[in-house]
Amino acid sequence: PRWRRPILLSELELLGSMFPGQGELVLDDPATVADARQYVDGQTDTAPAGRLEFTVNLKLQEPQKTQVSVQCSLPQDYPDKLPDLNIWTSSITRQKQSQLNLELSEYLQSLPHGELCVNTALEWVQDNTSRFLGPASPSKQNKPASSSSTFARYWIYSHHIQSKFKRRDLNEWAGKLGVTGFYLPGKPGIICVEGEKERCEEYWKWVRELNWKKISLRHHEETELTGGQTVDSLRKFEGFGEKVFGAHNFHGRSFHMDLGEFYQFLKEHQCDTIYAMFFGVEGKRTDS
Repeated sequence: PRWRRPILLSELELLGSMFPGQGELVLDDPATVADARQYVDGQTDTAPAGRLEFTVNLKLQEPQKTQVSVQCSLPQDYPDKLPDLNIWTSSITRQKQSQLNLELSEYLQSLPHGELCVNTALEWVQDNTSRFLGPASPSKQNKPASSSSTFARYWIYSHHIQSKFKRRDLNEWAGKLGVTGFYLPGKPGIICVEGEKERCEEYWKWVRELNWKKISLRHHEETELTGGQTVDSLRKFEGFGEKVFGAHNFHGRSFHMDLGEFYQFLKEHQCDTIYAMFFGVEGKRTDS
C-alpha cells in the first residue's frame, strides 16, 4: 500500500496537542513513532513496518464521572483505510459496550472516505457514551452462574489473530469465565477453550462480537459428566494463554507459525486429530 506515515504523524501530533495531560495519550510503542519520524526526516531509507497503536483516555463528567479508554490501531495506508478503534470502560456492561462499539463502527463507515477521522471519532465517543451509562454493574456479567453437567471444548478458527487488543481480550475473558485452553496468533488464528458448556458458549459469544475478517466455530466437543467425573478431570490444558511456535515470514504484524511444532503441541495434549479438521491434511512433526 501507499506509505502514509507522514499523515499518521500529523494526526498523532494533533491528538497530542488536544490531550496533553499525563496518561491521556499513551503510545503502545514509542520506538515506532521515533522510527517513523526518522524516515520522514530523511534520516533513514527504511520505512517502518506495522501499525501505529495508541490509547486515548477520556474523562467524562456527565452524567457521572467516568473514564473511557479508546484503543486506536492505525494501518499504514490510513486514512485510505479506516482505523481499528475499540472503546473500553468499566462503567457499562459488556452488552452495552459491544453496542457502543458497533455504533462507533457504523459512524466511522458513514464518514467521507479518505479523511482523517480519529479526532472526529473521539468527539463522537465523548458525545455518545453517556447514553450507555446506567446503574447496572458489569461485574455481575464476569462469570455466568452455572452448575453445568456438561463439559465442552470449542475449537475456533480465524483468518488471523494479530491485534494486541484482541489478544488481551482473549486472555482476560478466559480468566473471567474460568475456561482453559490457548490461542495461536498469526495466520491462521486458532482458539481453543474448554470447561463448562455454558461458559464456553459465553466465551464464543463474546469472541464473535469482535471485528473479524473471518471467524468460525470449526468443531466442538461435549461430554455429559457421569460416574464422578468433573469438569476439571476432563481438561487437557492448564490455564489459558498465547502459544507461539517458530513464527516466521514476518511482514509488518503478519506472521505464520510453524505448523509442525503446533501439531506436536496438539499431540502432546491428545488433540492431534483436530489438526486435519483445521488444515485438511494429517499433521507432521517438525524435525529439530
